[in-house]
Amino acid sequence: MSSPNPEDIPQEAEPSSSKKKKKKRKWQQQEASIQAFTRAGHGALLAGQNHEALTNFQRAFLLASKTSQNRDTPILRACAFNLGAAYVETGDPARGLELLLRAQPEKKSQGRCHGDQCFNVALAYHALGNLPQALAWYHRALGHYQSLGDQGQAQAKMGACYQALGQPELAADCLQEASQAYAQAGQPQAAALALGAAAGCMLKSGQHGVGEMVQVLEKSRKLAEMSTERGLLGQLYNDLGLGYSQLQLFPLAAEAFLQALPLCRGPGEEATVLRNLGMAHNALGNYQEAREFHQKAADLHGSVGQRWEQGRSFGSLAFALSQLGDHKAARDNYLHALQAAQDTGDLKGQWQACEGLGAAAARLGQHDQALKYYKEALAQCQKEPDFVRERLVAKLADAMRIHLAQGGPNLPQTLTSAPGGPQTPGGACPAGTPASLGRSPAEAKHRSFKQLRETSSRDPQRRPTTSGFCRIM
Repeated sequence: MSSPNPEDIPQEAEPSSSKKKKKKRKWQQQEASIQAFTRAGHGALLAGQNHEALTNFQRAFLLASKTSQNRDTPILRACAFNLGAAYVETGDPARGLELLLRAQPEKKSQGRCHGDQCFNVALAYHALGNLPQALAWYHRALGHYQSLGDQGQAQAKMGACYQALGQPELAADCLQEASQAYAQAGQPQAAALALGAAAGCMLKSGQHGVGEMVQVLEKSRKLAEMSTERGLLGQLYNDLGLGYSQLQLFPLAAEAFLQALPLCRGPGEEATVLRNLGMAHNALGNYQEAREFHQKAADLHGSVGQRWEQGRSFGSLAFALSQLGDHKAARDNYLHALQAAQDTGDLKGQWQACEGLGAAAARLGQHDQALKYYKEALAQCQKEPDFVRERLVAKLADAMRIHLAQGGPNLPQTLTSAPGGPQTPGGACPAGTPASLGRSPAEAKHRSFKQLRETSSRDPQRRPTTSGFCRIM
């Protein structure tokens, strides 16, 4: 029997094997492309190029969706997670949440990756204002991170949620725990920020004595001094000054602000610290020093186009001048403050400037002008606490009595005196808003797939605290 001719033997196995090899090579190429897009996305995020990052993550996700053929694969879930986190980071938390949940964040019970997934789901809920769900997911993330000693961010964010929910005592507990976790992880600057924020929450809760809060602030100071980042150290000292100012410990506040000043060299940041120093010296009655600080702050804010902040600096400068007896200069600066407040839609700044203008006019004997400005201030402060309106009613009533006593025309009697007796005619009230530097420790950043990414805030606006002092954001 002759051997069979190779051409007569069916060749099915060889083509099948060839197809499998081609398919495998194609998949390997696609997987390499997915990895390349993912790496490019992470790199763009780290460089602050959010649009480019989002584009790369979208390409990776689309390619993974195509190659997975509607199957739920680990690569597809990873791409969904990265894209979802990028959407949250770039201001689209609703779309981000949908993708993050698709990544099945709790399919397994442990590991940093699953902690990051839960953390980003929490960030999305937090951005959407669903604080109970955000807290629940932060708590899940905490369970994954605690065994790794990486729970500081999750605890800080939980503190932020409790603050927003009006539960400062729970917020203080979370922030103190966050500070301890940061310190153990070798992050003294984050630990100091968290502890400073905890002190603010302790003050709001009303459950702690001054001595206890001072201890917390002093611990925050010691942690701050361990930081090697000069720019961040300036922010830490500024926030420390805010804490002391909230406790009305103005000598300590002024000392902390003075330490922050040489460490904050950007014009906007330097101006904010100068304004805080001015406010502290206003509170201490050191009006000459306050005047100098506020003048420098107003000039610097103006040089970088920070009109809102410049207006508040003018108001604080005007108050210092009024206490020094220079009522004409005070009037001029209150006018600058009023114009800046009108330019920026700052309603509080407007009524504060009008109140100051009324006081300056009264001191200058221009009681008709005092009446005019006090009326404007009263009309603009209707949403303020009762004591503000009562103070203005008393000043307006005093100005009206003096105006009538000096032979001015009769005016319609539309006001009632405030309780507690009349105030000194023309008495000015401090109307400044000193400020804070940098981000709150509770403003934790999103965690990208397989790594934690941190970026600095890009919002240059200075946010006033309830005490009138400001943070650098």
